[in-house]
Amino acid sequence: MATTAYTLQDNWNADDRYTAIGETDIILSNTGARVVTWTLTNDNQAPAVSVKQGHPILPFRGQAMKLADGERIWFAGSGATASLGM
Repeated sequence: MATTAYTLQDNWNADDRYTAIGETDIILSNTGARVVTWTLTNDNQAPAVSVKQGHPILPFRGQAMKLADGERIWFAGSGATASLGM
């Protein structure tokens, strides 16, 4: 499984996004002491929901998911760090 590390910002940013190519199993892990928030979209436009309305992953926790082909997962968190395994 390939893993990419991220240092996140407090808003949705295209640098902190992954687009699934084919149906893809992923693990999003919060690798630090701050909350990481995620949401999904079907295109490259920034999510319509605010970061505070996204799904939280608490510090040092992770979440496994399956993304559909073309689906994008965005993650944010002021000063937070995360890793994405796929």
